[in-house]
Amino acid sequence: MENTKRRRYQGADSTMIQHDVVILGGGPAGSTAATLLAARGLDVVVLEKAHFPRFHIGESLLPGTVAIFERLGIHEQIRDAFIHKPGGKWLYGSKEVTGDFSKSDRNASFKGTPYSYLVERSVFDEILIRRSMDVGADVRFGVEVRNTIIRAGRVVGVQGTDEEGQPFEIFGRLVIDATGLRAFVSASMGKRKITQPQRMGIYAQYLASPGREDIEAGWFTGQMFYDGWTWLLKLPRNRYSVGAVLTVDRFRKSGRSPAELLEHLVAENELLTTGMGDGHERISDVMVTGNMGSTSGRLCGEGWVAVGDAAFFIDPCYSSGVHLAMKSGEAVADLVSDAPTDIPVPASLFEQYEADMRRHERSVHRMVDAFYLASRYTSVQKMVTTFQGGWFSRKFVTFVGGDFNANSAFISRVRFYSETVGSIFGNDSSRDPSNHPNYLHRNEGESDIQSADSVADQVIIEEALT
Repeated sequence: MENTKRRRYQGADSTMIQHDVVILGGGPAGSTAATLLAARGLDVVVLEKAHFPRFHIGESLLPGTVAIFERLGIHEQIRDAFIHKPGGKWLYGSKEVTGDFSKSDRNASFKGTPYSYLVERSVFDEILIRRSMDVGADVRFGVEVRNTIIRAGRVVGVQGTDEEGQPFEIFGRLVIDATGLRAFVSASMGKRKITQPQRMGIYAQYLASPGREDIEAGWFTGQMFYDGWTWLLKLPRNRYSVGAVLTVDRFRKSGRSPAELLEHLVAENELLTTGMGDGHERISDVMVTGNMGSTSGRLCGEGWVAVGDAAFFIDPCYSSGVHLAMKSGEAVADLVSDAPTDIPVPASLFEQYEADMRRHERSVHRMVDAFYLASRYTSVQKMVTTFQGGWFSRKFVTFVGGDFNANSAFISRVRFYSETVGSIFGNDSSRDPSNHPNYLHRNEGESDIQSADSVADQVIIEEALT
């Protein structure tokens, strides 16, 4: 049925039906924007390549996002579907650094909801996109977007193929790029770059019995090794999201396929060996994300704006991805909803949005830098574990709960202290094998590739890395 909200606008071709907003991608950023815009009466079309539910590894969320769940009208569904998360823990060898969300500072935005959730993304994303459809967004699955349509220097729409493989063109006053790491619009303009050093993620789901009370209770738990880390989080029905992030260089020097490296870590990493108990079994393919950090040179232009991972993607060690994705979708939706509806949306509308998102990006990057300094220097690990409790812990919890910009000065100091301590006192690699710079490197005499499936694995890896 023809949507009665569709109309022609000033400057549009006389035969062209132009929507208010065309959103590329139906993940958390795209669906958040779609729901808020459609609920305000705008004509919104979402073009999504996949069919939902789609598999995605489990995700650890932040309490700062709960307010957005409330606004979207989905908090009750989220609460009923997923595991309550009281906080997160990081293991530095045998020592723990605990971030209990109920112990934030008094100005934390999430003081009234000091918790979040461990979610299965296939279910989580479907809840979000179904809500968009419920409030009137036109969501089209199985759509492949191939080109932007540019007229007089402005993005006015996109071309692609629909679910049946038929070509189409669609036009809007604004195109929102929510295509995730693909970053369709900015990449097509040559404005996407990978953060250095290039890091990658290797992950899968396992079936296991619980081996630690904190993991059973819903705590996110991660453990460092030299210049990398592993995670373990519980999903419903005794399934676990298991993964590791490391540099591409370190992966290549391991001489293992992704599956072999993950199994190696499951066998010897203290968190993974104790957290899942005995008899664990991998129940999914091992997946690779070859780019664990990237950014777009611009977040907006005439006729388009980027949200979520299409704007920038930061190493997930502090679980900031979904929060920033939904926060960016919310911010853009609010700006567009309040703008005039009879003219194209100007790029100037998003100047403050870009400035705000860049501040978020800088703040999280500084904390990520401090995190990796701790992974490389045992002296920094000692500093962090020594200063647990009190003011330091409250500020840290407030930051990792989602209040990034409000605590940017604190994060800058943490990064500076970490840099100073690391440069003066260095790394005692004798404390634990995982502290050694050559941890996970291939041993002398081992072949480069261990498994019979390695050739196929390497093709997949190289595609992921590029």
